[in-house]
Formats: sequence, C-alpha cells, structure tokens
Amino acid sequence: VWLIGRPVYDFLKTPRAILPPELPPPEERRPEHLVRHLWFLARYLDGLRKNPAWDGDVAELDEALETVAALGSEAETVSQEGLEALGERVREFEATTVAHLLAPLDRQAGEVIRREALGVGIATAVSWNGAVDAFIVFWRNLNLVTAVARIYYGRPGVRGTFVILRDVSAATITSAYLQDLSEMAGGALGGILGKSVGAVAAPLLDGGLNAVATLRIGYVAKARCRAFEAWNERTVIGAVTDAVAEAARYSKDVVNEVIRTVGGGVMDLPGKVIGSITDAVSGLWRKFGGEDEPLAGPSSP
Repeated sequence: VWLIGRPVYDFLKTPRAILPPELPPPEERRPEHLVRHLWFLARYLDGLRKNPAWDGDVAELDEALETVAALGSEAETVSQEGLEALGERVREFEATTVAHLLAPLDRQAGEVIRREALGVGIATAVSWNGAVDAFIVFWRNLNLVTAVARIYYGRPGVRGTFVILRDVSAATITSAYLQDLSEMAGGALGGILGKSVGAVAAPLLDGGLNAVATLRIGYVAKARCRAFEAWNERTVIGAVTDAVAEAARYSKDVVNEVIRTVGGGVMDLPGKVIGSITDAVSGLWRKFGGEDEPLAGPSSP
C-alpha cells in the first residue's frame, strides 16, 4: 500500500495540466486557430510562476508573455496568406524562448529519469527473482511518472495518463520475460567466453534491459507533461518517437553505469566482454520492442 499507493496518490493530487486546444493539422488551420494556440501558450507560461520546481528568471518570463500577447494581436488580424509565416515565428519562439524557460525543469526531469533508470537497472540486476523484478519495475516507474508530472506541475489528462501507464504495465509484465532472455544471452556468452562471464552477464543484461525500458517511459512522460499540442494519435506518435530517440542517446551510458556498479570484478575482464554485454542489451532490446518502437504501440486508443 505504501510503495504503490503513495506514488499513485501523489500523482493524482498533482494539478491537472492545462490542456492544449484541439486544432486541425497545420495545413488546414485558420487565423482563429493560431489565436487559440497562443492563448493556451500564454496560460502555459503563466503557470510557471506557480510551479515550485521552476527557478528560472521571472523577468524573462514576463518578456516572453509580452511577446505572446503581441503575437496574439497579430494573429487576430493576420490574413490567411500571412498565416504560415506567422505560424513559423510562433514555432521558432517555442523552440528558443519557451525551451529556454523550460530548461531548468528539463534538467531536473533528465536527472530524475536517469536516476530512476539506474535504480531499476541496479535493483533488477542484483535480484534473481522475476516476480521481484516485476514489482521493482512497477514501483519505480510509478514513482518516475509521478516525479516527472510534479516537476512540470501538471499531470496529463486521462488519455495521456493511459498511454504512459500502459507502457509502465508493459514493462512490468515483460520484466520477468526479459530475465529469461538475459539468462539465455548470459549462457551464450558463457559458452563463448567462459562460464564465469555468463554467470555475471545474465543479471547485468537483465538490469540493462530494464534500465533502458525505464529511460523510454521517463522520456515519454516528459514529452507528455511539457506538450504544447493536444494529445492525439499524431502527437502521441511524435512524442514517442522523440522520447525513444532521446532515451537512445543516454542508454549506453546508463547500461555501462549498471555494469560498473553491479559487475564488480567483471570490470577487470577484457574490453570485448563488456562490449559483448552492452551489445547483447541492444540486441535483446531490438528483439523485445524494436529500436524505433515504444513498449506499447502508440496507435492504440
């Protein structure tokens, strides 16, 4: 009750994120659609003032809000022909000024995601029981999603929450299966490089796989909690694709950290052994979910 109920309670008491407006695709938008988007963006930025985790420059925030107001005034009078150029200015503003304002929160989220991924990887590497692994993955990923929502001071709506928790559930269900795959890969490495290497490699593979899964879930949660667009099938696919790419940039370092922390004497083995373990994590992950696919397909409702 304490380990699972507490993060669920913390998640539900986090304020609901300001929902972006449902808008048609960019090629079908009219000036009034841009006005609605800028109105949402102004509320989104103003919400940073209430966020206890945000420690950015208030003067920069005020200046950004003035810019949004000016863009909103232009959007109210812009012609359909000038809409594309104005929309491009808004996207550039979001990619630079808004991203800069969110940078303190992004750094915090990145640190939390990496810490939880390491925690899951290390804990499941030293555990020899698949059921325990599943509980650890479920518990720590619930904590991770809750922590990310609290950093951005807004939990996603029902649909966004369902997509994120679906990936958490998928990671939980498959953690025991991943342990079986890890033992198979450890046995294969042991047959090539020696039984002692295989015995050490199997739990390290298990931990590495669970760490990478946690990275992906964390970055999907991050993408959802800081989103500027309404959560629909198109934006889900885009968010998941970006999250997978972002997680991939850090997965090798996290797996190596799990190996260094848990492996002990394995670090004294030849470099090709460490490389074999890291490559095996990558290969097994492709077998499990594919490099370019989320834990659960984004096309589901």
